[in-house]
Amino acid sequence: MLRDAGLGGFIRSKTGSRFLKFVCFCAVLAAGIGYGVYSFSIAAFTANKSEEKITALQLVDAFVTNYADMRTKFGNETAPVPATFRAHSIDIFNKARSADSVLRLLWVGRQGREIATPPADAQMAETIEAFTQEVNPKPRSAFLKVGGETVFRTIYPSLASQASCVNCHNKLAPDKVSWHLNDVMGAFSIDVPAGAFIQRALLYSAALAAMVFLMVAGSGLLISLLHFRQITEREASQARLKESEQRFRDFAESASDWFWEQDENLRFTYLSDPVRHSGLPAAAHLGKTRQEVVQKGVTEEQWLAHQQDLDARRPFQNFRIQRNSPNSELRHISVSGTPVFDERGKFRGYRGTARDVTAEVSNELELARRVDERTAQLRAAQEELLGKERLSILGQLTATVAHELRNPLSAIRNSIYTIKEVIAGKGLGLDRPLTRVEHSIVRCDRIVTDLLDYTRSRELQVASLKLDRWLGDVLDEQKIPDGIALSRDLGAGGTTVTFDPERLRRVIVNLVDNAAQALGPNVASGREARIDVSTREVPGQIEIVVADSGPGIPSDVLPKIFEPLFSTKSFGTGLGLPTVKQIVEQHGGHVSVTSEVGGGTRVTIRLPLQHRQEIAA
Repeated sequence: MLRDAGLGGFIRSKTGSRFLKFVCFCAVLAAGIGYGVYSFSIAAFTANKSEEKITALQLVDAFVTNYADMRTKFGNETAPVPATFRAHSIDIFNKARSADSVLRLLWVGRQGREIATPPADAQMAETIEAFTQEVNPKPRSAFLKVGGETVFRTIYPSLASQASCVNCHNKLAPDKVSWHLNDVMGAFSIDVPAGAFIQRALLYSAALAAMVFLMVAGSGLLISLLHFRQITEREASQARLKESEQRFRDFAESASDWFWEQDENLRFTYLSDPVRHSGLPAAAHLGKTRQEVVQKGVTEEQWLAHQQDLDARRPFQNFRIQRNSPNSELRHISVSGTPVFDERGKFRGYRGTARDVTAEVSNELELARRVDERTAQLRAAQEELLGKERLSILGQLTATVAHELRNPLSAIRNSIYTIKEVIAGKGLGLDRPLTRVEHSIVRCDRIVTDLLDYTRSRELQVASLKLDRWLGDVLDEQKIPDGIALSRDLGAGGTTVTFDPERLRRVIVNLVDNAAQALGPNVASGREARIDVSTREVPGQIEIVVADSGPGIPSDVLPKIFEPLFSTKSFGTGLGLPTVKQIVEQHGGHVSVTSEVGGGTRVTIRLPLQHRQEIAA
């Protein structure tokens, strides 16, 4: 985790900021300790060396004083005077110590009044003169540079404490200012080399300070890193938890429109605000059960099954209800829920989601409609394919049958003709039977022709004609049985239509013949027998209607009337209406039949005004 955060992340964090402040504190602490140790070392050195040197100087001074007293007592005027004796003794001492340079001892007189040795430098002279201004001068110690070397110098004042010493000095320098008792006559100076000690003290203090700094700062770094790691892990955990919560919220919100809760009595205790889009605000649900707020869309069986789930404390999904939205639009709602139990397993209620699935229901209905539509199209295509197969088989059979029947029929027709020639004028009474035979031969020949025409592909021979004029001529040629009235309502005016006159003539003739045959019972019973033929122009099409006042077609027969070879007549071929449909469709048109038992039949043909010539399949 710390590696992922990086050093930069650690430094930029609050923990890193606090650690930097702690490092500064450690540096100050280490510097303070180092300085304290160094100062203590210098102070200890100064105290110890000062005490040692002062004691030694006091001993030397006492020895010289004692020497002076002894010289005076024994009256030995030939012995060196104390000053000379002291100077020579110090000189011998310094020569003996010159090898190790541990200590250098001098006794110097006051500047200008010295007996043997003057002050070594101006600072020493100033210190000695300063002693003269003090009532009770004290030794002085200090570090200073002498010849480029750091030394620890102690200057001990030398006083004229005995009259013999004063007299001796005055005799040695009669031309100078006389000495008096207790005058500062000079001083002892001891220089101890201190450079090595100071360097060692500095190195030791610096090393100790560095060690303290590293130990304290290292401890602080370790603690800070551990703390930073804990914080980083906690923040990462919080971030993951927040992300997980957000993901759950996003999933829940994307999967649902609102949330709800019920207590152990299955009464609503909470609903999220979007529930208002379902038609009722949240306040209208609170304290009520679902059955009290749902008024439609659920059957008794569905309520019973839902209640069984609730009683068994089972989760449920996709419970569908209906409700009117604020704009009175019917909304379909899907509800899902799961039971809630406390830590002791006691049922506490239900908690769940709800979605507005109106769009889904609409899509389902639309999908079902399209499936039904496609199914109908497939069924129609299948029926068309079967029809074409049947038509192909029928064509092959018809061609064979036509060939096999027409040859015998021709022989029969020729034989009848010969028979009629032979019996002509003999009064045998065979004219009527022979005539029936001839009619039957014509009928059989017509059946064969109808079969061949229906099964044979034929290219349309189109022409552009004024429909009403052409239709009037066709109706004029049509022979209508007695007792049947033919009315015309040709309202297409001068509209010109492109069609095959001969093929469409067959359509009109077939429809008028069928209508006339259907009106036979009406004529026999004296009821109204009427055929109405009308035309009119509709947008992009021309409409032709042939209607009759006959008995009508039963509802179970009506769907079959366009099937080839289907007929309700004892003498029909079942190819009349199929041929009509075939010809109309070859023209790119459409034919429909409506009929009501006892209310007559109405055949409607619609042809396009702009027809593209095509060869029928």
